[in-house]
Amino acid sequence: MTFYKHLTAVIILAAGLLPAAAACAQAEPEESRGPRAGLSLGGRAAYYRSRGAGSGEFSEGAQARYHLTRRWALELSADLRQESFPEAKVDVIPIQLSVLAYLMPHGYRLAPYILAGGGWYYTHVYAPADRTDFRFGPHAGGGVEYFLNTAWSFGGSYRYLWTEDINSQDLAHPLGRNLTDKGYMLTAAVNYSF
Repeated sequence: MTFYKHLTAVIILAAGLLPAAAACAQAEPEESRGPRAGLSLGGRAAYYRSRGAGSGEFSEGAQARYHLTRRWALELSADLRQESFPEAKVDVIPIQLSVLAYLMPHGYRLAPYILAGGGWYYTHVYAPADRTDFRFGPHAGGGVEYFLNTAWSFGGSYRYLWTEDINSQDLAHPLGRNLTDKGYMLTAAVNYSF
């Protein structure tokens, strides 16, 4: 079969399944759409890029969201990020606490939100003089979450981080040097609600 025959078969199959999918979506109760009070847990992938860096770093992590109401939620997340600077290698574990405010009224599967919070960043610098530190920084941003049903959702977010600089000492800078760590983070997550 040629490419166009495959494409035609997929389009016909999708068109045939569309009425069934619409019927299933209408059969769900109204309260199953959108955020609802309760706990959700999930895994996530993150992309972090420091201001002025040529490229960013990918990391993995987990998040827990507690929806206080349909509009307000708290999120606790942790990721593992490894960065290499010309002067040092750095491991960072950001532990972030965020407040989320959903913008759409209840009943929509697609739920955009804004977020703000703070993060504690466990930082280990590998250099001639190893150093471990806890840094703090606020963050703000927004995202969107799509609710597949009452249990599963997936989404993504953007947040800008105002973290404290990383201090590193090496042979070229015996008194220390600050490496900027302010930047943005993009996340993609899958959540399961209880």
